Amino acid sequence: MKINWGTKLVFFAACFMVFVVSMVIVISRQDVPLVEENYYEKGLNYQKEIDNNAASDTSITLSFGEAQMEPNKFSKVIIIEKSSPGDISEAIIQYYRPSNPKMDQKIKTQILSGKQLMHSVEDLAAGKWKAVLTWKLGEKEYKIEKEFER
Repeated sequence: MKINWGTKLVFFAACFMVFVVSMVIVISRQDVPLVEENYYEKGLNYQKEIDNNAASDTSITLSFGEAQMEPNKFSKVIIIEKSSPGDISEAIIQYYRPSNPKMDQKIKTQILSGKQLMHSVEDLAAGKWKAVLTWKLGEKEYKIEKEFER
């Protein structure tokens, strides 16, 4: 049996339509999580964050260390405050997981002048993380961000 070109054209057009419809269904069922729920507000206030961090008169560093399991993989976060006019009573360290926002964690802490604060990250799942330390000193809010692998 010989098939003419019109029948072949209709067959390939129907196959293409089935492919497109199935791709639309598959893509519409996928959940794409946002890193931030209110990203628009954060974008508007980003210049304020840059200005505050540039005018920072404190020297707080966020580093990773202690039990190093593999290169670039750490078990502890060390927050070192070298000098500040007073104790920072309200500090928040947040751990963001870019691949799964459900694993994000937020921890409130206090940073004392001239001290270092150690925090274990052993309970975090293995993979890429972003640590954000936010603190208030007076009226200004400061922020340090650092990426690490656990």
